[in-house]
Amino acid sequence: MAAHPGVSNTELARNTPAALRAPITWLAPLLTQKAEMGALPTLRAATDPAVTGGQYYGPGNRGEIRGYPKLVASSPDSHDQAAQQRLWTVSEELTGVTFSALTPQRRDS
Repeated sequence: MAAHPGVSNTELARNTPAALRAPITWLAPLLTQKAEMGALPTLRAATDPAVTGGQYYGPGNRGEIRGYPKLVASSPDSHDQAAQQRLWTVSEELTGVTFSALTPQRRDS
């Protein structure tokens, strides 16, 4: 499963060029949601027992910009298996971790 926060008002834009800071400061309350709301889709994906693999959660209002979390559609690119494999390979190369080695082993009783 995966999740996205929508457009949340966080400190990510604090280094925005000065010319853009004033418009962003004015528009942010109209277009964004609080950071706490942005965390909810991730929390739901991680803790809701009804969530299954392959699902994608985001804010539920129009455009998935704001709102309480709900099941949303992921982009067609997210289903590209070649891109998924490239991401996996590059992630292993950049982190030095072989993720398949982290798969839990089944214990026989």
